[in-house]
Amino acid sequence: MRKTMLTAALAAATLMVPALAGTAQAAPASGWHCKTSSKTVDHPGSTAVWDDFDFKVKTCAKRSGGTIYAKATVDIDGPPGFYGYSVVNSARALVQVKRSVSGPDPVSKHKYGPGLGSKMNNLNTSGNALYTSPTVSHKAGAGSSYYGDSVLQIDWKDDGKGLRSYAFSASPRV
Repeated sequence: MRKTMLTAALAAATLMVPALAGTAQAAPASGWHCKTSSKTVDHPGSTAVWDDFDFKVKTCAKRSGGTIYAKATVDIDGPPGFYGYSVVNSARALVQVKRSVSGPDPVSKHKYGPGLGSKMNNLNTSGNALYTSPTVSHKAGAGSSYYGDSVLQIDWKDDGKGLRSYAFSASPRV
């Protein structure tokens, strides 16, 4: 009788452990805090009627231990008529880790991401491309909050103006 009750108790406990484990809320695995913003830019070097580029930029930051990380993903929605056409002389993404202070926030670390110009000059047949910047990392100061910031710098073909900067929303603070 004692053995039967012990076996029943063990069986019940075995069934309850997975049920209890399922009640805990897991934290997001990535830990990234992101904000997405959009901007429509008229290709300044083009006289075409439909020459707007829609940029949707997701700027992200995370804190892991004593390090802050920042990155950006750029969704490019260009005109389908620009497929197979070079639209920029050069383009790059500037990703920054900034420390949040009163007054202007200082840049703690930055990195220029290569490859944005190549993506813009090689749009798919729908006029789209996706670009992910390199990740910037910075050793954080104790007690400070930081965030990621992103700027696209584009030298449009045929406009003669050089690099133009387009700022997007910063990530939430981490």
